[in-house]
Amino acid sequence: MAAPPPPPQWQPQQEGVQQILQLLTEYRMPGVDQQQMYQRLQQCAKIPDFNNYLAFILTQGEGTQDEIRQTAGLLLKNNLKTGWQSTEPAHQAYIQRALLPALGHPNRFLRHTVGTALSMITRAVGPRGWPGLYTTLAQILEQPPDANHVDGALDCVYKACEELNGRLDEQVQGMPEGSAAGLLISRLLPLMANPDVGIRRTALGSVNLMVPSWPNTHAAAMDTYLQGLFQLANDGDNGVRKHVCSGIVSLLYRAPEKLVPNIRDVITYMIEMTNFGDEDVALESCEFWAAFCEADLDRDTVEVLREFTPKLIPMLLTNMAYAEDDEEVLNAEDDEANAGRADRDQDIKPSFRGQKDKGSGLGEGAGGEQGRDGGDDDEYYDDDDDEAAQWNLRKSSANGLDVMSNLFGDDLLPMILPVVEQRLRDANWRLRESAILALGAVAEGCSGGLAQYVPQLIEFLVPSLDDARPMVRSIACWTLSRFSRWVVQMTFAPHPGDPAPPTAEQGKGFVNSILGGLLRRVVDHNKHVQAAACGALATFTQEIGEDVAPWLGPTVQALAQAIATYQRKNMRSVYDAVATLCESAGECVRTADVARALLPPLLQKWETGGDAQPDLYNLLECVTSVVMGVGLGAQEYAAPMFARALQLARHQLALREQAKANPDSDVPYEPDHVVAALDLLSGVADGLGAACEALIAANAPALREVIVASVSDPYSPGIRRSAFALVGDVAKSGAGSHVAPSLPQIFECAAANLQPKMVQAYNMSVCNNACWSAGEIALAFPPETVAPYVPALCGAFVQVLNMTMINRSLGENAAIALGRFAARCPEQLASGFGELCGPWCGALRRLRDGQEKEQAFAGLVRLVQLNPQGAVGDQMVSMMNAIASWQFVRDQTLHANLLQLMQG
Repeated sequence: MAAPPPPPQWQPQQEGVQQILQLLTEYRMPGVDQQQMYQRLQQCAKIPDFNNYLAFILTQGEGTQDEIRQTAGLLLKNNLKTGWQSTEPAHQAYIQRALLPALGHPNRFLRHTVGTALSMITRAVGPRGWPGLYTTLAQILEQPPDANHVDGALDCVYKACEELNGRLDEQVQGMPEGSAAGLLISRLLPLMANPDVGIRRTALGSVNLMVPSWPNTHAAAMDTYLQGLFQLANDGDNGVRKHVCSGIVSLLYRAPEKLVPNIRDVITYMIEMTNFGDEDVALESCEFWAAFCEADLDRDTVEVLREFTPKLIPMLLTNMAYAEDDEEVLNAEDDEANAGRADRDQDIKPSFRGQKDKGSGLGEGAGGEQGRDGGDDDEYYDDDDDEAAQWNLRKSSANGLDVMSNLFGDDLLPMILPVVEQRLRDANWRLRESAILALGAVAEGCSGGLAQYVPQLIEFLVPSLDDARPMVRSIACWTLSRFSRWVVQMTFAPHPGDPAPPTAEQGKGFVNSILGGLLRRVVDHNKHVQAAACGALATFTQEIGEDVAPWLGPTVQALAQAIATYQRKNMRSVYDAVATLCESAGECVRTADVARALLPPLLQKWETGGDAQPDLYNLLECVTSVVMGVGLGAQEYAAPMFARALQLARHQLALREQAKANPDSDVPYEPDHVVAALDLLSGVADGLGAACEALIAANAPALREVIVASVSDPYSPGIRRSAFALVGDVAKSGAGSHVAPSLPQIFECAAANLQPKMVQAYNMSVCNNACWSAGEIALAFPPETVAPYVPALCGAFVQVLNMTMINRSLGENAAIALGRFAARCPEQLASGFGELCGPWCGALRRLRDGQEKEQAFAGLVRLVQLNPQGAVGDQMVSMMNAIASWQFVRDQTLHANLLQLMQG
């Protein structure tokens, strides 16, 4: 029987080409509403073969303006970045076939646009997903048809390396030389010596990007690469020199031993390049100093750098002064002159979502957040401005000085302090500002030597908070925050060996000066200063913790004023400061006064901005932190907050169903808003505890509806994570009976989220919260209620415990939940005790002493009592090791049972 003919290859319809060309032409017309046009183009992106048309116009649209073709290519790039996996295979094949030959297009802009589109495909499929691309690129580089093809191939290689950084050494079956990195490196190294400056620059840049994934099979080629770097060190092109510096820095991390024989020459060269007139070259070379201090080098090599510090330190200090035309300074000075001017949308920096994990690994009791928004702030981002987020020579120099001070400590002070002291008295504010930055940079690394000067430094820095220049006020905020740990420790927890400890009265005077100054700057009229002050206040309150009590009133009032007066750009900064205060200050914020100061302005923001405001997630995240921090103090605001959050979740989940039913429609569904609403509901239940029972009872049907729709959400791990946290907090509050009718669906979803494929997908936060919430339900309900779900859930817990390389917190949460079920329904688990004992006890021994560990061991005792034969042989060793992990058992009944078990 003859094989069926292959399906016909895709061909563009001329009418379709003309329509899309018309759209692209209108999009580029001056004065057109580009946002509206972009939305029309995005609507077109839902047409299955729209990307084929874009690829056709880009690569074969001869006779069309090059600008229009490039616009088609850039739109194609954006679509491929997010939609390649959902593109039909036949259309994927057409796009690949169309793009590859166009790498040699005569127009440089078009062939580079082709390279960008190809790099988006490599990003989506990984090194193994399209091996033919790398063999084609290698063939072009080895036997180039012409200069255009070399340029196009090199551009594509560079961009693919950027997208797949660190992964190109993955072994690909059937690929020559084993991997994409191996295949390309051997073709790129000879091009580093090419007489064409563009070729050698891009070839060197591409090899640099492959250093982190340099294949072990090509270790010998590393010497060729190093030799090539040294030969290009004095190249006449600044772009090549920049890549030479970048390559040396990469080698420090990947193969520092290659540089050790010539380390003095390398350091000398990098000092020269840091002083080089070209800013890009200087910035790349300046990265060397932090990399050197962090590299895996022997002590003798490290000491070589010490010889150069007398020359290096002044150079770094010089680079830390703002340039006359620095954009960050110009923006801050402009804001100083135009205080109160409204923010623009382009001024607003994108935010990053934190994750809330419940359960073990986070201390006694319920869980907490993994960190503030986006994790640790970069030390040298003076505020959250987009301009400030650009890494530059000033910040790189400060970072290098910081890391170096951690390596050499107080030995650097004789070189730093004379320069700093001179600059602090200078009339030029840029030099004063750089001196304050330098003090902050070495505050931790040189803390021992600086301790004796801290009183004088505080006396100088606090008045700098009132400087006429906004950049001086900003950096004074940051530097004072860098000394906060020393001040707090010396004031509230002095160590007998600390140098020059202040008296308690002096220490409180320091805190009073610093906090008072920071609070003045929190309500500064300059947005740049506001952001810096909020960041510093967050750091200081995190360090001082519950000892902030004497200053709590002014702190809360300043933050409330900031909430009421800040414009959108800095609202996230004040939200972060408020959340940090409420999470760090412990019992002292659990008052109605704090709630009355902070919640009304926050809730007013919610009321006036509505549920569609751009920063709703950040706002509700802050409200949640306040509610959890003030606890019962929030009771008078709880009912309307709970009802509104519930309504927000229901509305968004309804939009989700509309979007699912009509995927081509523009339904304004926001998964983040569901997460924010669930977290706020959870925060109310956690903060109010038993006092929220009536509130939950009054909203029970709607709450169950939201919980079931959220724990079963098929798209968003974040929604499922927050939904399980809500279930656990409701059960823990004592109001669990109101979700009892939905337990079958909740438990089914919990078990489903603990299956190996979910764990292996790295949805750890979801898995953690599924475990934790199930364990809380087991505690909250009578045995007969949870008994029907024991086989499925406990089977899932055991599966988790039996996995290799299991996430530690997930293993601990599974062990605790299993123990809680065992304590409630031991009869159903007793017969299988022998199989689960070993992995269970292995996780139990890692738990910290506390109530959760006691509950888990209570379940273990019950199973041993019912089936002592399950804990014999190797299982007995595992169990005894787990019992031996206790430091102190508070529960006397459990203590007696464990003793009896060991004796028996």
